[in-house]
Amino acid sequence: MSENLVGVDIGSGGCKVVIIDPSGQIKGEAYQEWPTKYPQPGWSEQDPADWEKALGSTMRAALIKGEIKSREVVAIALGSATHSIVFLDGNDQVLRPAFLWTDKRTLRQVEWLKETHGDLIFQETLHAPNVNWSLPYLLWVRENEPQIWAKTKRVAMPKDYIRFRLTGIWATDPIDAVGTLMFNPVTRDWSQKICNALEIPLDILPTLSPPKEIIGPLTKYPADLLGLREGTPVITGTTDQACEALGSGAISPGQGIVKLATAGNVAVVTDAPHPDPLKVYAYLHIVPGQWYTLTGVTSCAVCYRWMRDTFFEDLESEAIGNGASAYERMDSMAREVEEGCEGLFFHPNLHGSFTSPRMKGDFIGISFRHTRAHFARSVLEGIAFSLYEAYERLEALGVNADDLRIIGGGSKSLLWQQIICDVFGRAIVVPTVADSSFGAAILAAMAMGIFRDAEDAVKQCVHYKRSLEPDRTRHELYQQLYECYRESQASLEPIYNKYS
Repeated sequence: MSENLVGVDIGSGGCKVVIIDPSGQIKGEAYQEWPTKYPQPGWSEQDPADWEKALGSTMRAALIKGEIKSREVVAIALGSATHSIVFLDGNDQVLRPAFLWTDKRTLRQVEWLKETHGDLIFQETLHAPNVNWSLPYLLWVRENEPQIWAKTKRVAMPKDYIRFRLTGIWATDPIDAVGTLMFNPVTRDWSQKICNALEIPLDILPTLSPPKEIIGPLTKYPADLLGLREGTPVITGTTDQACEALGSGAISPGQGIVKLATAGNVAVVTDAPHPDPLKVYAYLHIVPGQWYTLTGVTSCAVCYRWMRDTFFEDLESEAIGNGASAYERMDSMAREVEEGCEGLFFHPNLHGSFTSPRMKGDFIGISFRHTRAHFARSVLEGIAFSLYEAYERLEALGVNADDLRIIGGGSKSLLWQQIICDVFGRAIVVPTVADSSFGAAILAAMAMGIFRDAEDAVKQCVHYKRSLEPDRTRHELYQQLYECYRESQASLEPIYNKYS
């Protein structure tokens, strides 16, 4: 009987399931989107029931695609975006829509936390309060929905909620716990000091379990829903970023990632944390003793999706007929535009910026010469500049990447790959597969003892399909354009802060 490992990514915009064999070969995969609701400006919410439905559909689709029988699946591991959170009552029923990490309604709670408990929070967590952490969402619910808060008996991150539905076991891993702003990554435990100071009951927080621990067996009802065998081992799992680091081979100090997904980030593996409030995040790594230092942009590939849906809707219907996706058509048009887009700049702050939540997105320098193609390329270049600015924040802390790889849905674009490479002026490799679900499947294999450790797993499973080298002439041009990008953004920040 063949052995297959399932990795699940409960992403910001959909569910991805990947099934691999012990060599890392993908045997089946499927993806399904779900909606995000924006009931008020700055709010972002999702229905956890949509996560469950999508998981059932994608799991069955991946099994069918791979012609895999339920008995041939030996383990499941899950990953999900950090910070998002679900509220449950005493009967384990969802009390309200889940907060997505892009939700920015907690500005007032964040300012209060900074003023009253900022030092304590930084000492305990190595981070400063910001709008995309879980803790401010708890405070917002307590202040604005007291009837919900009174009924809250558990909170859970997305993967932990889904795993709870699969096994009945309520837990999280230390890496995901970092994203709550209530966890001490040095002591590897929930911060009693923070919870006591803010009157957050410790018993609503999940128990802690290592990422590659077998947390429990798959129970009958979800097994039937997913088309899997009752009793299949379910692994604790971890964050999407940690899974991606494993799946792309970033497991040693100096190895880094540029991620083009809903959000974008630059992360580098380090052997110690490099905390710097509001500039970088210091997360634990799957490899014991390692960390990854991360910073980024809150809106990345989602900007290109917005561009497609808003200005290139006609290409969606055309794509059905000629086989080329709307994104491929947009790339083709953007490729015909010169670097710099004839003076058109895009600041990709549609969800605020990493360091300033009141920032907004914008195009500047528009003239009658600019076409849709210019706007498409400007989005790609603007995000590349924003990611380069993020990388400079890491370099300022002495965190340097000797070995960069590019991942995420946006990395499917060959044009965008090269723009990133030219803007950074660095060689970049492109993994054959590197998404969170793939890394989660590798994690499942590690939990089952198929690999000795992360190094063995990467050696067996991780491969690279392309190596990119920067064009020095384009890099020098982009360096000049980047200064214009930064100066214009700095000029706009006080305006957005005043009127947001």
